[in-house]
Amino acid sequence: MFIKSVNLLSVALLTCACLKQQESITPLSKVETIAEIQKEALMNLAERAGNSELSADANSSLELSSDPSVYYLNIKYNIKNIDVFEAANMPNTFEQIGHSFLQTAAKALLAIAGPRQFSVNDISLNIPDLNIDRTIIKSIQIKRIFLQYNAELDQAYDYAANFSFINTLELARSTTVAGVGKVDSLFLGYSKARNKCMFKCIQFDILENNIIDMLKPNTFILLKPSLSVSSLPTINELKLDGVIELKIGLKLPF
Repeated sequence: MFIKSVNLLSVALLTCACLKQQESITPLSKVETIAEIQKEALMNLAERAGNSELSADANSSLELSSDPSVYYLNIKYNIKNIDVFEAANMPNTFEQIGHSFLQTAAKALLAIAGPRQFSVNDISLNIPDLNIDRTIIKSIQIKRIFLQYNAELDQAYDYAANFSFINTLELARSTTVAGVGKVDSLFLGYSKARNKCMFKCIQFDILENNIIDMLKPNTFILLKPSLSVSSLPTINELKLDGVIELKIGLKLPF
């Protein structure tokens, strides 16, 4: 009886020991859902459409449309101390487009700084040497152009820098209307009356819904500025930071 009890106890202990042992399997790759795999594939497609990965200064997101074969790539691109004299050194096509428009908007403001007199001449929008796959890219929309004084400059002037001296700033381009001929069409505009940031920034209203037909490689689009000011700027030095948001319509190739 004693031996039988010992045997039963040994079996019980062995069973407990076996229950405590757990097998573990190390996956060869991270576990992803179908949605995550699809999103990764779409982002890879978007980067190929832009000819390169987006830089660290750009944030992106995907937005599906009502058409399952079309989705939108939303890009928010930030740049500090905009250099309007040199082309952006960035490989991604979409960022090159965004930088060109930020440069152009900044040039209109920089024309005011400097001597105590100013004139705003026609401004050339420089379209970079783009390689756009129009079988994939169906639309390019500018959703937002935002400019503000460079943060370090504003701090150096005790945060006194502001754009309250500007009443309106508009940029128009010449277009051809059937039966009418060439007319000046308002491309983007700013109004002091609609400023919502205590004049610390300028945010333009965008009038063009889809600019893809404007984007012909190595071309210059002449924009005609129209400026109204209430006074001369109190701070002559003008360095700008900017944000531009783009919405890219992409059609799946399958």
